[in-house]
Amino acid sequence: MVLRIFSAASARSSTAWLLVLVVVATVDLGTGPWLARVDGGAVGLRDQLSVYEQRLYKRQIEESENSGLYDATDAVISLTAANLKQRVFNQPHASLVEFYNSYCGFCRRFAPIWKQLAADILGWQKLVRVTALDCSRDENNAICREFEVMAYPTIRFFAPYYADGEQKIGEPVKEHDGQRITDRLVEYMQHVENKPTNWPNLTTINRTDDKAALFDVTSPGTARPKYVYLINEKDGNATVGLQAILDFHDTTGVAVYRVHDPSLTANGLSVVDGTSLSVINLPIDEFSREKVREAIRTHMRQHHIIVTDVSTRSTKKTDAGQGPAGAATTEQNISALMEQKQEAAIRAKVRELGASVVYQADLEEAIRFALFHEIARFKTIEGDRLVALRNFMNVLVRYFPFNDNGRRFLTELRQYVLNAGEERLDGEAFVARAKALETERKPVFASNHWIGCSGSKEGLRRYPCGLWTLFHYLTVQAAESDLSNNPLEVLEAMHGYIKHYFGCSECSQHFQQMAERNRIWQVATKDDAVLWLWSNHNEVNKRLAGDATEDPEHPKAQFPAVADCAQCRRKLLTNHHNHQQYTIEDGNEWNLLEVLRYLKHMYAYDRRHLFGLHDSSLAPQGSEGRAEWGGAAASGAQTSYHSYGNVLSDIDIRFSALLYVTCIVMIVIAIKMVVKRGYRKKMYPHDILGKV
Repeated sequence: MVLRIFSAASARSSTAWLLVLVVVATVDLGTGPWLARVDGGAVGLRDQLSVYEQRLYKRQIEESENSGLYDATDAVISLTAANLKQRVFNQPHASLVEFYNSYCGFCRRFAPIWKQLAADILGWQKLVRVTALDCSRDENNAICREFEVMAYPTIRFFAPYYADGEQKIGEPVKEHDGQRITDRLVEYMQHVENKPTNWPNLTTINRTDDKAALFDVTSPGTARPKYVYLINEKDGNATVGLQAILDFHDTTGVAVYRVHDPSLTANGLSVVDGTSLSVINLPIDEFSREKVREAIRTHMRQHHIIVTDVSTRSTKKTDAGQGPAGAATTEQNISALMEQKQEAAIRAKVRELGASVVYQADLEEAIRFALFHEIARFKTIEGDRLVALRNFMNVLVRYFPFNDNGRRFLTELRQYVLNAGEERLDGEAFVARAKALETERKPVFASNHWIGCSGSKEGLRRYPCGLWTLFHYLTVQAAESDLSNNPLEVLEAMHGYIKHYFGCSECSQHFQQMAERNRIWQVATKDDAVLWLWSNHNEVNKRLAGDATEDPEHPKAQFPAVADCAQCRRKLLTNHHNHQQYTIEDGNEWNLLEVLRYLKHMYAYDRRHLFGLHDSSLAPQGSEGRAEWGGAAASGAQTSYHSYGNVLSDIDIRFSALLYVTCIVMIVIAIKMVVKRGYRKKMYPHDILGKV
């Protein structure tokens, strides 16, 4: 097929410009190694492109810029490991930092709340900045571990002039509701000790008859206010007054204070004239930040005071685009654009191959992310978390389809975990050991890209999809092998991993509740384990259908689809089912025998597709990846099935063989009896008379 790829080179001088060349490259999208390469160097100077082409490519570059869940149109400032400490520590303003994972479902649902919060307090940006850091990116992995990010999203508050040091990881904000986060934020800001010179007075003042004292100037260089607004609070714990003070902290000619007066029958708002010291009550319909703010703004306009813009409009952040730094940024954007083109080509090929394909690349990317990101988040691994890691490593060593280098990598990494005994394991040391083993045993991974689990947008599918695929594959491989008699082996490893390591805390809680409700610990056979995971995956798909985590190109539907396995569904025979999770809302029920055959065929060892690997020769072939299995091979794995109804499992074949042998024995016995009866001597009357 023909693929258009954008390639670019930039000159790093003040007179050079990043140029883009559209290259038509023919890319083999077969089952072998696949990697689009475009050769070339500098492709020209700025004046070689028309103005239209420059604007067109510039717009494409800007659109391709990727900042995880937040982009340049949001009021949220995106941080990286390279600039987090520089932007947060020792600054004359506070910072509110969200540590998130772009693959985390809850993080995606939370992102609109965080964006709105940043827009709502945009007028406070001289005092506090709303920021975010994506822990799913390789370059941010170490900083997230350093800041002890155990779950996503994790929100921390950093006061002005916050100093770097041991255990300096900020103050926790556990709320995930926009208003509650704001309340917690102003509470932290109220108790800041090392205040910048522009920090407003957030303390509550007592009711006083000395109105002139309200106009005293305490900060040098500050003009005497014309009006003082008093927010009278009956409840001293309310945050409405604090938020109003922050809204007008830099408005010239006015001052806002909180007044705590228990004798008041209701909360209210009043204004003191700086000339006459007269007090006027300002009417408000409701004691809320919006109503108080609007009443103050209305009074200011009436007295011709310039109102500070405290609107909630988000502003487009402008980064340096000139000079070497700007050129480097643009070059990175070109790379991102090229990657998007490759993603589109991959998704087109995946659609062509169909949904019932398991890719070696996705399996490898799943364990790569698990080992180097999820597990790497923890400074210390001990107790049940350490047991969960051992169980996870055990099933990977036994059933994961790696080449010789990969199996040695997993085996030695497992031994490193086992050597910790009952003691704790240092998370940073674990990552260092994993990286060292990867270098020593290279090449280990044959992939560097998500294929079947690639999403149409950044943060969709990928790791969650890969993790489901991985555990489906492991349950089927365990069911097809004799290495262990424990039917719960893979499910126990999965439960422990999701409970202790899966970054989306809400997703983890949902899974644990579902597992308990659907009796995971009562699974009796390996085949039941395969079906239990399939059924619960469908339950999750049903719950998340239409959710913000759903990829529009991959709707969360019940699988297998009718087009992939028509015989996996049948008409509902009775309304009295012991397993309600096996019924479908359209009046059908699952044919469990056919579903099991379908799953064993789909996740068979020899049906792994090698498309997308940078070197397919690194993937195990035949029985190579089954050294840990004692050379066992799945029956019929190399057969090309077109009708799943004709597929026979190992049990079916053995039972048929037994029936065949039994029938042969019975036929032989019957023939012998007939033959023996045929050769008996015929009796005549005279023989009988003779004997008498």
